[in-house]
Amino acid sequence: MSKSIESILRDEVFAELDIEYPEDHNTPLLDQGIDSVGFIKLIVSIESKFNISIPDEDLLFEKFSTAGLILNYLTGKTI
Repeated sequence: MSKSIESILRDEVFAELDIEYPEDHNTPLLDQGIDSVGFIKLIVSIESKFNISIPDEDLLFEKFSTAGLILNYLTGKTI
């Protein structure tokens, strides 16, 4: 069985970036230590791990500012 989106995000993407996966999905990633460079690394890692390309118009921090928003985005892209 393949891993769920959340488990890949937690166990691979966040772990690779050395960011603790928040229990509260509404916790701002800024509070987790994400800065502008970290955001770029996050996007690159998401694209790699999920084999997707995030269009330029979606590359807004507001769309990826919490784990919950990332999960919602990825769920919409992978269905």
